[in-house]
Amino acid sequence: MKPTTPLEIAQALVRIASVNPNYDPASRAEKDIALWIQSWGQDHGFETRTQPVIDDRSNVILHLRNGDDHPHLLFNGHTDTVGVVGMSIPPLDGDVREGRLWGRGAADMKGPLACMLAAARQLREQPATWKGTLTVGCVVDEEYRFRGTLALLEQLDKPDYAVVGEPTLLRVVRGCKGCLRFTIRARGRAAHSSQPQQGRNAIVAMARAILELNSFFDERLSRIRHPDFGSSTGSIGLIEGGSGINIVPEDCSIQVDVRLLPDQDANETHREIEIHLRRRLNDVKDVEWRFEPPGVIDAGYEIPVNSELVRQAGVALGKRESEVVFYSCDASKIAAKEVPCIILGPGDIAAAHTANESIGLDELEAGANAYVRLAQRLMPPPARNRIEQPVTRMIAN
Repeated sequence: MKPTTPLEIAQALVRIASVNPNYDPASRAEKDIALWIQSWGQDHGFETRTQPVIDDRSNVILHLRNGDDHPHLLFNGHTDTVGVVGMSIPPLDGDVREGRLWGRGAADMKGPLACMLAAARQLREQPATWKGTLTVGCVVDEEYRFRGTLALLEQLDKPDYAVVGEPTLLRVVRGCKGCLRFTIRARGRAAHSSQPQQGRNAIVAMARAILELNSFFDERLSRIRHPDFGSSTGSIGLIEGGSGINIVPEDCSIQVDVRLLPDQDANETHREIEIHLRRRLNDVKDVEWRFEPPGVIDAGYEIPVNSELVRQAGVALGKRESEVVFYSCDASKIAAKEVPCIILGPGDIAAAHTANESIGLDELEAGANAYVRLAQRLMPPPARNRIEQPVTRMIAN
């Protein structure tokens, strides 16, 4: 029999490498973890199927119907992780010590996903405590382009509610920022470094563009504001250029990440950045600028504090507050389909992607229990009463 407790499941998942190929092209991606979850779901009596998404990478969907098609609750968790290079602990050992589970994905988000699987199993064993349909969507590619959740939504019957299991310290999160990611390229002219005047240095040209772009972030994006989320922000995360120390570089590129507010138009922001830079770089001669179309557009979202999902989550967790966060995740894609969605999970986002990623054992137990209680409130048996309303505040992660 496969593992049943949140810790046992989380430990098994951490021990399976599932690095997104964007971080390691040699990775087997989510293939092995998908096989494990599929087998686990079948062993525990779920209707289980795989959904091919891209490059032999598949979502795994666990489905449980108890008496009716609705209410339909979606638990959504991703199976990919960021890379393991530079970690200060064994990334795949799944060590348990000091009251914590250690390894890549322990917090983001194999721990929360394990809690969802454990909660689904408990609900299957307690059919009298709820009525409706539960789906656990274990999706690929959240750490890069969100293609797993986008594919899931194309085939899944529209849920009434959704919970995305990122680590939130079990705080109810009702909105997040989105992101816009794109590449800018400068093409100059190569020459021997002993005669640099014969060439046009693309790295030097890009240095000017970086300064101008950073000024745009400070002066323009900072004025695009939201009462809960603060301002839109931008960052230059990657730069690449040159082919040799003795060659005037012909090419240089940067990758840009803009964090979007709810209702901020990503394409308009991209166009505004291009117009601004072309105008400010007009005096940079003999350099060709290319602004590539966005590789990722992920809208931000926010649902009302008094919505049914937020209210019931507050009651289930005994919390009278809900929050918004500054990172982006799969939740906005679900919300864009007009499905009420919150982000909720054990663990701390501050531990995600770190060299010594971990999650507390008590957090895993609390996470599974929270998911069970929330499901029971959202899919109650007849005559279940609903009470209380939380209020809101905001945190930054």
